[in-house]
Amino acid sequence: MFKHALYVALAFCLAALFLFKYSFALDNIVRPYQSVRSSGMGGVRLTTGMYDENFFANPGRVTENPNWKIQAFDLNLESTFATVKNISSLLNGGDQILNNLGSTAGKNNHLRIQTTFPGVYIPKEKMSYAIALVSSTQTDVDLRKSFNIEPLAITDIGPAFTVGRKFLEADELSVGLTAHVTYRLASKSNFTFIDLIKGLSLSPLKSGGEGAHLEFDLGSTYKLPWHPLDWDYSVALAFNNLLGGKYKNLPISIFKLGPPAPQPRTMGLGVAARKSEVWKFGETVLAFELTDIGNNPNGSIFRWMHLGGETNYGILSPRLGINQGYLCLGFGLNLKFFELDLSTYGEEMSLNAGGLEDRRFALRMSFQI
Repeated sequence: MFKHALYVALAFCLAALFLFKYSFALDNIVRPYQSVRSSGMGGVRLTTGMYDENFFANPGRVTENPNWKIQAFDLNLESTFATVKNISSLLNGGDQILNNLGSTAGKNNHLRIQTTFPGVYIPKEKMSYAIALVSSTQTDVDLRKSFNIEPLAITDIGPAFTVGRKFLEADELSVGLTAHVTYRLASKSNFTFIDLIKGLSLSPLKSGGEGAHLEFDLGSTYKLPWHPLDWDYSVALAFNNLLGGKYKNLPISIFKLGPPAPQPRTMGLGVAARKSEVWKFGETVLAFELTDIGNNPNGSIFRWMHLGGETNYGILSPRLGINQGYLCLGFGLNLKFFELDLSTYGEEMSLNAGGLEDRRFALRMSFQI
């Protein structure tokens, strides 16, 4: 099954690279997984994550998954209006490469295709478990600023397994660990504009990198003993890619390329407040978090900041937040066997908050038993 999944992921990657063959990336933070639910809540996930979000955020939250489920299908799509508008120019290559790319100047063209299935989630009284096959292909295309070219086209695929346990007398403390086996195929950076004029290929199959690794995430949550205004408060701390994210410690190589861009070791922390009922709404959560610490070289501290929340009204889940200073909105429809999530969020594409917003729109559809 793993070999078949590799072929599927490579197909996604090659399709994306065909669409975004000549790419100029900005200084956006690269994440191996982006939850649509979290995106609508301003990017908070360490203190609020559920199910699939636990694989790449805080594995300690796996003990808070309310029900067991088997994930039969889970597809996330994310893009921008600029991508849809410029797609014909990007597809039209040949001798007009530079002209076509120039026609898209000033706007980032972003696409992410992400899956999390099959998956199984098993919450128990003290111990909880989750396992799934996760794949993500993301691309960014932009012509801007300098003559340096740093193309971004990345595919990650592999299984993730999370285990968590509750501790202390009233289960106040939860600790979790996630193990990832991930194969990455990525375009290579450090191209120059002169290299492109000379006709050097940006395709990862010719100048990119690949590799695989076994990596670990460690996370925890602690429920505070105070309840001001009848709200429950908790704090979270998580560390991702404990071994350094180098994609070197497993001997998996399909195209015999050099190592790809690493996924840096990161840290995150946050605080959340919960209440079972707020006016006519059901369970409500508000959170503030600092994430991607270590995955933001030379960037502003404001790019770490995420603020947002979610409430519930029957089968509906409205969401609102601020991601890196930009407004986010989200909406969830939760049925027994089907879930639909929509969100829009602003992502900072420069090193400083407020420099350049990339407005993205995301859709998630999932079926479960």
